Amino acid sequence: MPGRYLRIIPIALALLAAPAWAFDISGEWNLKVASPEGEHPAKLTITQNGEKITGACSSDHGQQKVEGTLKGDQVHFIVHYSGGDEPMVIPFNGKLQGNKMTGEYKAGDTTGVWSAEKVK
Repeated sequence: MPGRYLRIIPIALALLAAPAWAFDISGEWNLKVASPEGEHPAKLTITQNGEKITGACSSDHGQQKVEGTLKGDQVHFIVHYSGGDEPMVIPFNGKLQGNKMTGEYKAGDTTGVWSAEKVK
């Protein structure tokens, strides 16, 4: 009987040692950003390397650089927006839930919600 438990210990230790970035959000996402003017659709393309994420956000305002982190199920990224009068850094914070993400963003004085669903 004790031998059976000794075989389980390495498996349990391997699971506990799994990195915090065990989720991989690399790929294409349909992003929806809600603002006082309405909902704005965009395509979010993400590449993940460990906890670090990079990519692009493409919309009718052009393509913007994206960079951030994924720690556990918490996603944090910024969009380097250059489509307006002045360049702006827009932080997005949210939570990963399977193939969906939801959260909040802040653009200047505007705070709103966003959601994304993985396409591929």
